[in-house]
Amino acid sequence: MAREHAERYRKAFEMFLRHRKEIGRVTLWGVEDGDSWFNDFPIRGRTDYPLLFDRQGKPKPAFFAVLTAAQQAKP
Repeated sequence: MAREHAERYRKAFEMFLRHRKEIGRVTLWGVEDGDSWFNDFPIRGRTDYPLLFDRQGKPKPAFFAVLTAAQQAKP
């Protein structure tokens, strides 16, 4: 699941970077998974892991996928 999550972030950020002249910023709704509004939504008791950092604040594979996309983007 972590690989699929990272792949989705990579694809999204590659698209954002291709269109950076039209996109002013990208906002993520949270920093680490423990603070995600997806927890308990839409089902109470559900846990989700949608962000770039885990519940301990450590970077997940998705973080590194975004970093790599940014480093490989053409100027």
